[in-house]
This record gives sequence, structure tokens and C-alpha cells, in this order.
Amino acid sequence: MKTEIFYSTKESLNFGLKEIKQQLDNSFKEFDFLIFSFHPKYDYNDVIYFVNRIFKTDRWVGFHAIDAFANDVVVEGVVLLAIKFENSGKIHTFEIEDIEEKDSLQKTADYLNQNKDKLNIIIAGLCEHKFGFFVENLSKLLNYTPTKNIVGGLSSGYKKDGEILTYIFTPDKVIKNGFVVLSFDSVEFEIGISLGFKPYGITYEVKNAQGYKVFTVDDNKNFSYIIQSILKGIENPSIEYLWYCPIVILDDTEGYVATVRTPKELGKDYVEFFGPVKTGQKFKFSFGEKDELLFEDRESTLKVKSSIKHPDILFNFSCIARQYVLEEEGIKENQIYINTLNANLFGFFTFGEIGPDKFYKSLKFYNETSLLLAMREL
Repeated sequence: MKTEIFYSTKESLNFGLKEIKQQLDNSFKEFDFLIFSFHPKYDYNDVIYFVNRIFKTDRWVGFHAIDAFANDVVVEGVVLLAIKFENSGKIHTFEIEDIEEKDSLQKTADYLNQNKDKLNIIIAGLCEHKFGFFVENLSKLLNYTPTKNIVGGLSSGYKKDGEILTYIFTPDKVIKNGFVVLSFDSVEFEIGISLGFKPYGITYEVKNAQGYKVFTVDDNKNFSYIIQSILKGIENPSIEYLWYCPIVILDDTEGYVATVRTPKELGKDYVEFFGPVKTGQKFKFSFGEKDELLFEDRESTLKVKSSIKHPDILFNFSCIARQYVLEEEGIKENQIYINTLNANLFGFFTFGEIGPDKFYKSLKFYNETSLLLAMREL
């Protein structure tokens, strides 16, 4: 598989795509598939028109990302991954326009069960903060194990005119409340899961949670009050300060860290997170220093390298809050992956990550995680 990554930071989407098309023409005589990342500053109504007109193909998908990765460059603009298969590799696509349609969950499960021999990359919109539950319910309908062939992330954006721009683009539609699956035939691959946040202190039990919001813990203590006490004394505190100490949900039976949950909003009587939290779950606060997160990245990369030699392409689905915590060293995460595995890297800052649990028994919705995917055509 031949892969190349191109990007443009031009303010005009039209000029940016033309610049990328010229770069593409200089490297590829022909290609099999294109994957685009678009910063939400561009008018989403223009995306399909310009891509179809300039690239003259229907073999593409795109998505919003506040920042995307072009190898070790973080780009606030347009990034393109171009793929040309050299053997028998292929890409098939599956899409759901609205996850709230009553048959969307079963359709997705049926598709993944029928394609359990393929690598399936899911790129989803924020879906009104409901995709985390969709992933959990989807996991229950998968009829095979190990569940290690599904990975992906939620596109990232910001609110404009009352809508959060985390859309998915295909040659004929804009998907606002759904997702696309890219299924790769005839590839070998390995997924690395990097957390790096260490739990500290006492264990809390959630007493009242609804959706992504936690209201009370333990003896019906107001959880928002506990969070506010952590921020007490900090001048002009923002929710981003709490990204350094997210909560870690503990596994029900083994007690290990199952997922990290990043605070999104602090209300008077609730704390909202970027993923589901359920009544009865136990959690601790955690802390992740930059060195600990990068150490975890290295360990994850070495495990991937032991399973797959000479990958053709790397993907990094890395939480935007994780990148915030890494501060000026955020780019080192991609450099670790590239230097260790010696391959091109594409990816983006996510609003949530999708991947297997540590034992490959189920599909999980993660926060503040980096999911590394290494792939090679057979």
C-alpha cells in the first residue's frame, strides 16, 4: 500500500484543496481512496462541491477536526491521506446518517458481524453526546471475540449557529448525527491503547448519574460541590484545568482502570463529562504528567511493533484533552509513533475514542486516550 499525506492551511477552502490536488498529482498517477480532515472554520456547505469538482472522484470521505496530523505536523486547515493499494487491498464504506433511527444500531451490528475479518475504522460525529451509549450498546450485539478489529474517533469542532460542527462528509451528503465505517480488506494491523493517567486517593461510587452527567456520589454528596472545592483558590478557573485530573472508571470486577472520563461542563448540581457515566460505577480521580503520558505512548508503540513489521500507514486518534495536558510536548506523541514504526501518520484531535478494551472482549468509548493503529497491506 502506498500512502502519502498532504495538507494546506490556506483560509480559502477552494484554494487549499487546489493546492493539495497539485501535491497529489505530483506523487500519484492514480489513487484508490482519499480521506480528508477539514477544520470547521470552512463553510461545511462548500465541502462536497469543491472536493467533487477538484478531485473528480467518489472514492472519498471527510470529517471535521479542530486539528489534524500530517505526520509530525499539527494542521489547522485541510489534511488529506491518499491511499493506493499495490496488491489485493480494498476499502468499503458503510454509513449511518442518524444514530437515533430505530434500526441504526442493529444495521451497524449486522454490518460489523458480517465484516469481522476486516479492519473497521469508525469516524463519527458528536451525535448530541449520545455516541458513547451507541458504542456500548453496539458492543453487546457483536457476536465475535476477540473484538480487536474496530477503532476510531469522534470528529472535533466548535459551536456555530447553535450547532456543534463535528460533521462527516461523503460524496453525496453531509452527515450531522451519524458516522461512517471504512472497512479495509487484505490488511494486517495492530491497535495500541495508551492511557497514562494514574488513579489516586479514595474511591467514589456514583449514586445518581444521567447520560453524561453525574449528580451525586457516595452518601448523596453533590459531586459538583466536590469538584468546585478542588478548584477553590484558583483565580479564574476553567474546565480545562480539570483535564489534568480526570476521573477513571474502575472495572466492576477486577478494579483496574477501564476508561477515563474528561469533565466537559460544571453545573450547579452536576458535572458533565465527554462520555457516559453510570449510577453504581466506582471511580477515582487521577493525574497524568506529560512524562507519564509519553512513557505510556512508548510502551504502547513497542507492543504494536512486536506484532506488525514495516506498516504502510499509522493512525492516531488522540483526545483533544490529552493534547491539552501534553501542552507544548503534544507533538512528541506522533514523533514517538513515527520514529518507532517508521511510517506515515494521519489522525486528529478527537472528542472521544473508539476501540477495544484491554482484554479485547468488548468495544469501548474512551476519553483522554491515544489509540494507535498500524496497518500494512498483505
